Amino acid sequence: MKKPLPGAGRHLPPVVVATCFNRPAQFLFLSIIYLFCFYPAKSQVVSSDDEAEADRQARIYKDDNVICRSSHHYFTFDKGLNALKDKVVIVQEEAELQFLSLKKYSGITYPEFYNKFIQLKTFQKAVKSGSKYLTSDRKGIDRSLTDENIFFDDSRVQYYPIRFNDKGSMARITVKKEYTDAKYLTRLFFHQAYPTNEQVFEFKVPDWLSVDFKTYCFDGNKIERKQTAKGGYTTYVFTMKDLPAHKGEFKQIGRAYTDPHIIIQIKSFEIKGESIQGFDKTADVYNWNNRLYKMCNNDPEKLKPTLAKITGGVSNDLDKIKAIYYWVQDKIRYIAYEDGYSGYIPASAQEVLANKYGDCKGMANLLTELLKAAGYDARFTWIGTRALPYPQSLPALCVNNHAISTLYYKGKEYFLDATEKYVPLGENAYRIQGKEAMVANGDKFEIKTVPLTTGNDHKIFTKADFTLTNDLMKGKIQVTLTGNERKDFHQYYQDLPISGREKFLNGYLEFNNDNVQASDVKTSDLSNRDIPVTISGNIDLSNAVQAISGDKYINLDFFPKTLERYMPNEKRKSGYDLDYVLSFDDEFSLTIAAGQHFSDIPEKLELKQNGYEFSGEYVVSGNKITLKKQLVLKNSTITTADFENWKKFLESIKTFSSYFFSITTK
Repeated sequence: MKKPLPGAGRHLPPVVVATCFNRPAQFLFLSIIYLFCFYPAKSQVVSSDDEAEADRQARIYKDDNVICRSSHHYFTFDKGLNALKDKVVIVQEEAELQFLSLKKYSGITYPEFYNKFIQLKTFQKAVKSGSKYLTSDRKGIDRSLTDENIFFDDSRVQYYPIRFNDKGSMARITVKKEYTDAKYLTRLFFHQAYPTNEQVFEFKVPDWLSVDFKTYCFDGNKIERKQTAKGGYTTYVFTMKDLPAHKGEFKQIGRAYTDPHIIIQIKSFEIKGESIQGFDKTADVYNWNNRLYKMCNNDPEKLKPTLAKITGGVSNDLDKIKAIYYWVQDKIRYIAYEDGYSGYIPASAQEVLANKYGDCKGMANLLTELLKAAGYDARFTWIGTRALPYPQSLPALCVNNHAISTLYYKGKEYFLDATEKYVPLGENAYRIQGKEAMVANGDKFEIKTVPLTTGNDHKIFTKADFTLTNDLMKGKIQVTLTGNERKDFHQYYQDLPISGREKFLNGYLEFNNDNVQASDVKTSDLSNRDIPVTISGNIDLSNAVQAISGDKYINLDFFPKTLERYMPNEKRKSGYDLDYVLSFDDEFSLTIAAGQHFSDIPEKLELKQNGYEFSGEYVVSGNKITLKKQLVLKNSTITTADFENWKKFLESIKTFSSYFFSITTK
C-alpha cells in the first residue's frame, strides 16, 4: 500500500448539527442520466433570437451544455409562530430561473430542497415554444434525502428533469417557498452548478424588522448592491453577472472560503409594540442553543451503573477520564439525525447510552454527562469545523455545525470529540483545530480556541536499512505514525475483518510496489491509541536492482511520496485543501560489498516556501550510502495564487525521487 497522501483514506463521519440549506450538487448530476430515460423532451419551437443567443453563449461557456440566463430570488418577511410557539419572523421566497440549451441535445435536473423549516408551496416547470412558455402538468419528483449514513433526515427534495432537443431551447422554473423560522435561512451562494448570466437576490424588508446582510468573499467579484426605501419598506438588491458554473474538484477548498455569499442575520423585530430579540449578538445564539440543549432532559442517575463499570478498578484521574472518553468513542456508533427542532436538541444522555448510537450532539451530551457524573468539570460545546470560516462573533446558526465536550482539568482545556474514533486524550482532529468553540457554562458561555498543531505533530517516519549482496537487495524497514496519521491508520485498520489485517499490514510496507516484498511483519500494541503506531518487517527489493554491463543502478527511494494528484492543470479553478498538516521523514541506507563504490550521486536538494518545505540528500560513508529526506506541509491549503510555486516544488521533488545512482567495481 502506498503511503497515504494528505487526507487520503480518511473516514471522517458526516457531521450534522444544523440543517443544511445548501445541499451539494452531486445529486443533480447523478440523477440526470437515469431520469432522462423516463422523461423524453417535448417538441419545442426555437426562435431565431434564442438560437443566436445560444451560439454566442456557447462560445463563452465551451465546457457547458446549459446555462441559466437569469435567476431571480425575491424574499419578503412576515410575522408568525414557530413549532415551539415562539413569535418569529417567517420568510417567503419567490424564485424564477430561465435555462438555455447551448447544444442540440442537453439537459439538467433542477432540484429544490425542503424540510420542516422550509415549506415548498409552488414548484413548476415550463418549456418555451416560440414566444410562449407552456407549463408542464407534471409535478416535481419527490424523494427523501436520508441515506445509509443518516439515521433520520427530514430533508427532502423535489426535482424536475429538463431535457432539450435543440440548441436555443429554453425552460423556466418557478418556485415559492416559506421559511417557517427565519433564523434557519442562513446562507445564499451566488454560484450554482451551471453558468448563470445574472443572479439576483432581492429582499423587501419592512420597517418593523431589523436585519443585516453579512457579505463574504465579495472582494474581487463584481457584485452590484442597491438599497431603496419606500412605503414602510427597505429593499436590498444584490446582483452578480456572468458567473461560471461551480464545479466540484478533487480536494478543493471549501466554497465558504472562496465563493461570494450572503449570511442573513435577523437582529430583532417588533410585534404590537413588543421588541423581540433575534440574533444580534453571540449571546443570542448561545441562549437559543442552550435552550434547545436543556430540552434534552438528561437523567444522570441512569448513567451511574455504566459509569461504575467503565471506571471500575481505575484510581488515577487521567486514566478515568481516558476510560470514559475511549468508551464513548468505541461503544457508541455515530449516526446523523435531522428532524426540525428535534434535530437541534441533543438526544438525552440516557437515550444515547441505551441505544448505543447518537449523532455528534448526542455523543457529546453522553460524554459530558458521564464525565460530570464522575466528578469532572465537563461542558457541552458547539463548534464549527474547518469547512466553515466564520468566527463565533458572527451571530448566526451557520457558524457551528458540530458538537463536542470541553473538559477543564488542572488548569487545562481538553476538547473531546467522541465522533473521532481512536483520537487520544490531549490530541484533536485537525478539522476542529484553530476553530473557536462556544462552551456552555450555565446561563453564560465561554469562547475557547482549539490549539493548532504543526506538520511535525503528524508524521510518517520511515527507516530502512538494506544490504546488497550480488544482485540481492534485502533489509529491514520500520514505519512510525504519529498524530492524525496514527488516528487514520487506526480508523482503517480497526474496521478491517481479522482475516484481512495481515494482508493490509504487508501491503503497508510494500506500498503497492510490485518490486517490494515484505515478510515477518510486526506492529506496536494496536490496542493502545495513546502510543505511536509502528509497523516493521523484513523487505526484499531485489527486483529493483538493474544490472547493465557489470554495473548496478538503484533508486534507493523505492516508495516516493507521490503528490501527482495534487499537481494542478490548466483547468483547475480552485485551490487544494490537504485536510491537515503533516510531514514525511525518510531515512534509507544501503551497504555494499568491499571493492564496490557509489557514483553519480545527486546533489542535495533544499526547497523552502511559506507553506511547505523539502530537503533531501545522499550521504556516502565508506561502503554505505544513506538517503535522508523530509517533506513538511506546514499549511493545509494550497491557494490558486500559489499554483506556480507549488508546481515547481512538486516537479523538483519528483525529479529528485526518481534518480538512479550507480554502483561500480573498482
